[in-house]
Amino acid sequence: MRIVISLLAILFGLLHIIAARTQLKSKDAAARGLSIAMICGGVCVVVEAAAHLIGSNPGWMDALSVAAGCLLICVPAYENGRRAGNVHISHHIIRGGIAVLLVVGFILW
Repeated sequence: MRIVISLLAILFGLLHIIAARTQLKSKDAAARGLSIAMICGGVCVVVEAAAHLIGSNPGWMDALSVAAGCLLICVPAYENGRRAGNVHISHHIIRGGIAVLLVVGFILW
């Protein structure tokens, strides 16, 4: 189960890094700043998931790092939608649910 949780977290982080890269080309400085925060969150999740995959013990420290990374992903994503006037609440609920499941997975496995 450790492998599954770690691979899902790596995919989650990489997906958001790729999504944030498209916003780096924006002329709006706020959008670029939010995309940098999202990239930092994605990197945090990927690095912690890789460390978890290699063999660190499950526990609240791993989960805390993943939670911080997920927070750095979810908040800028919501803010980008709010700024653009195109908020899809169901999309953000699903993203937040996946983030919560990843954090719980890191605590348990």
